[in-house]
Amino acid sequence: MKLKYIVLSTLATLAVFATVTFNACKVDKCKNVSCAYSGVCKEGVCLCQVGYEGDHCETVTRDKFLGIWDVNEDGTITGPAQYSLSITEGTQIDKVYIDNFNNVIQGVKIEGICYKDTLYIPSQTVTLPAPLSTTYTVSGKAQITDTNPLNQHYYQHAIMNFYYKITDQNGIVNEFGSLGAGPSIWAK
Repeated sequence: MKLKYIVLSTLATLAVFATVTFNACKVDKCKNVSCAYSGVCKEGVCLCQVGYEGDHCETVTRDKFLGIWDVNEDGTITGPAQYSLSITEGTQIDKVYIDNFNNVIQGVKIEGICYKDTLYIPSQTVTLPAPLSTTYTVSGKAQITDTNPLNQHYYQHAIMNFYYKITDQNGIVNEFGSLGAGPSIWAK
């Protein structure tokens, strides 16, 4: 019994020693990595919280989408149109609001979700204020491209190809980027 106890104690001591030695030899890849906005370093790479990006999570994703955009579009049931709209901060770090969507939805903001270089418009139904009181359902997504990546101002000049659908209260659908219509082009 004593021999069994000695052998087990010796094996346990060797296991602890081997574990400590093995772990002491590992290089900490995150030692010199600092991640902003509660990002977490794993194997030397920052894993960012929702709404942040960059090598060190230093950039707020939605910032590249904010601003005044000039729109050129030609839908499946409408002719060519040019107008401006604005994108402002939403209530959460990955959300934005679009005002003057489709040059029709005014006084009500369409909510968008920003993820990396994509702006998603989840399906949503909005009603214009009186006296119009028209109801629309919209959904879509856009990909943003920085037209001057060497510029020091993050996405100050950018283009979005927007694929979306807008349906009025009578069920009339106008699409952009499908059924023969090109995508809506947004530029700032």
